[in-house]
Amino acid sequence: MPSPHLPRPEPKTPPTRPVLADDPPRFLLLEREVEIAYRPQMLAALQSKVDAFAAAARGTAPVCPQCGQPMRCPNTREVSWLARCGCLHSPVSRYRCPPCRYECRPLLDLLGVEPGRISGALARLLALLATVAPYPLAARLAWLLLGVTISPMGIWRVAQRWGEAAAHHTDALSRYHADSRSIGAPTQAAPSTVRVPRFTIA
Repeated sequence: MPSPHLPRPEPKTPPTRPVLADDPPRFLLLEREVEIAYRPQMLAALQSKVDAFAAAARGTAPVCPQCGQPMRCPNTREVSWLARCGCLHSPVSRYRCPPCRYECRPLLDLLGVEPGRISGALARLLALLATVAPYPLAARLAWLLLGVTISPMGIWRVAQRWGEAAAHHTDALSRYHADSRSIGAPTQAAPSTVRVPRFTIA
């Protein structure tokens, strides 16, 4: 029978509380200097790609998902959003179906951004920091790792938005599987046998 594990004796001097260094490592500073130096070129290149994508998507009017009729465009306004390399902007058309009163902005949906909000890779990185650290610490890590100045409340807002999106996806998936007409997951590529590892608890 294995002998029970005895707790280790505590050291004579209590351990010190670990804290983040005030200054990041030198190599991290060099990386940030290069990123900041080339950020204007990255922003210009990304803005050019957004403009080209918006021009290609501006051709046809969308169809109302409720009645199937073409939607009307009452106005087009300039909107902006924040990405890792800076603030981007684009004219966005708002479409409306008068009978159904359904409204949408297809360009924002195709780009996957929200006007006036942190979007893209920056939003995902901040949400990731919010899942592994408290909000004040995540805000500090955002500056140390990404060179982004943001408050703990800003981290909280990003985490709330992604949490709501995950909850909506989970609810929609539950409704899909609860319907008897839904198609189950494909099983053609599933293995014929699955080996489960055995664990021994002492």
